[in-house]
Amino acid sequence: MAFLFVVVFSVLSFSGKAQNDSDIYKNRFKNNLNELSKLYCFTDFMFYQGKFRFQQIGNVEEEFRKLELSVFSEISDKTADYYCFFNELTEENQQNLIRLFSFYENDIEEILKKAELPDELKYLAPAISAMNLRAAGENGRFGVWQLAHFQAVLNGAVINKLVDERFNVSVSTFAAAAELKQNLIQFETLELAIAAYLLGNVKVKNALQNTEYQSSENDAVDFLPNSLNEFIASFQAMAIFLSVNIFEEKIEPFTVELKPDTVIVNRQLHFQQVSKVIGVSENELRFFNPQFKFSIISGNEKPVKLILPNGKRDDFIIWQDSIYNTYDSTLFHLVTQKIEYPPSPTRQYVNEPVKDLEIEGKTKIQYRLKTGDVLGIIAEDFDVRVADLKYWNNIYNERKIQAGKKLDIFVDEDKVDYYSELATPQKLKKEENSMVEQNRKTSTLKIFENLNAAKKIEHIVKSGESPYLIAKIYDGVTPDEILEWNNIDDARKIQIGQKLIVYLK
Repeated sequence: MAFLFVVVFSVLSFSGKAQNDSDIYKNRFKNNLNELSKLYCFTDFMFYQGKFRFQQIGNVEEEFRKLELSVFSEISDKTADYYCFFNELTEENQQNLIRLFSFYENDIEEILKKAELPDELKYLAPAISAMNLRAAGENGRFGVWQLAHFQAVLNGAVINKLVDERFNVSVSTFAAAAELKQNLIQFETLELAIAAYLLGNVKVKNALQNTEYQSSENDAVDFLPNSLNEFIASFQAMAIFLSVNIFEEKIEPFTVELKPDTVIVNRQLHFQQVSKVIGVSENELRFFNPQFKFSIISGNEKPVKLILPNGKRDDFIIWQDSIYNTYDSTLFHLVTQKIEYPPSPTRQYVNEPVKDLEIEGKTKIQYRLKTGDVLGIIAEDFDVRVADLKYWNNIYNERKIQAGKKLDIFVDEDKVDYYSELATPQKLKKEENSMVEQNRKTSTLKIFENLNAAKKIEHIVKSGESPYLIAKIYDGVTPDEILEWNNIDDARKIQIGQKLIVYLK
C-alpha cells in the first residue's frame, strides 16, 4: 500500500512532528508484544526452554559495527534510543519476543537464502510486528511481515473468507522474500527495495524522480516520509538487541519431541472437533495453524495440511471418523458484529454523493451493487474498511443498499488496474443477468422450460443460510435460480424454517 503498515508506521506519514513518530511506533510495538502472551506456546512450559541472560551493552555504535550489516549500514542517530526502548521492555516481553523469533529464525533464514537475499533481513519481521502472528494493520496489512493483500496474493499466498496465509510465518516469509526480490530488481538497491515494500512503489518512484535518478538512495530517502527513518533506526536496534541476546548457550536446543506432525484434511473441519476427540487444545491448533482465521477448514477446495503437535498424527488417523462425525452445524456459522456509525454533523444528506471528494495517493473507481451484496464482503475484496465505504458513499444504514446502485471506492494509484478488473466482471455479470431477467419475464413458462426432467426437492432454510450458501450445497444450482424458482425478489427476505423449491439438474 502507499502508506506504511499499522503495526509500525501507518499514519506516521501524516504526523506533523518527527518526534511523534517514535512514540507511535513504540506504543504499537508494545501492543503487539503484549498480545504474544496469549499464544499457546507461552503457556506451555516445554516450548523452547532455556534461560535468556539479558545483556546491557556499553556502546551501541560498537555493537552495530560488529554486525557488519549490508543493508542500512550507516547507523542512524535514533538507533541508540530504540535500543534502549527494546532493552527496557519487561523481562516477560523480552523473553517472549526472543523465544518466538528463535523458534522461526532458521526457517526464515532458509527462505531468505533461497531467494538470494541477505539473512540479516530476518530482523525486519520482529522490527515491524514484534513477531505477533496476527498483527493487523491499516490498509489491509497482516502478519509478522505486514503484507498487503495484493503483495500476498501476487506472490502465491491464499486469502479468502476462511483462510489468510499472511498469518502463516513460512508462507508469508516466502511472499515477503519474493516481493523484496522483485523490488530489488526494479530499484537495484536493497535499501530502496525495503522502502518500496514498506511505503509502496509509487512513493519510491516519486522520490527517485525528485532526485532525477542521479543521486544515491540516501538522497532519495530525503524525499520519503520520516517514518522510513524511524524504521531504519528500529531495524538496526532490533538487529543489535537480538544478536546480543541470542547465543547457543542461552537457549536449549529445540527438542525433537516438539517438532509438529502434519496430516491431510479434505473435508470440512473445525478445530473444536479435533480438540474434543484427540485432546489437543484449540489454542495449540491455532498456534500451529494461524492461517485459518475462524479455526475452520472449509473442505470445499483441494486438500490442505493441518499441523498437529508431535505424536498426534497417529491419533488423528486412527480417530478421524470420530473427529469428522463430531459435528455441530453451529460451529460453522460465522457471526460478525455489525457496528452502526453515528452520522457526522458535517456530512451531507443521506444517499447524496460526497461532493468533490479526493484522497491523496488514491484513485476513485466504481462498483455496481448486485443482489446479495453486503458491504463487508465488498470491503474485503477491495481491501478497504466498511467505515470508509459508508463515508465515501453517504451510507448510514448498510442494510438499505440497493442492487444496481454504484459505490465509489478509493484505491491506491499503483493498483487501479487490478481493482478495476476486479470490479468489471461484476458489472458485466450484472448487465448479463439483467438481459436474462428481461427475456425471462416475457413468459413465465420460460422459467421452467428446462426443468421438466429435473428432480424437484424441498430445502428447509436453517439459521445463517443465504441463497448463496444453499446453492453451494447442490451441484449446478445458482443463488439467482433459487430466487427465481421461489418467486423471491430480495435474498434477505428468506426466513428460518421456510421451504424452498430446488431443482437438481
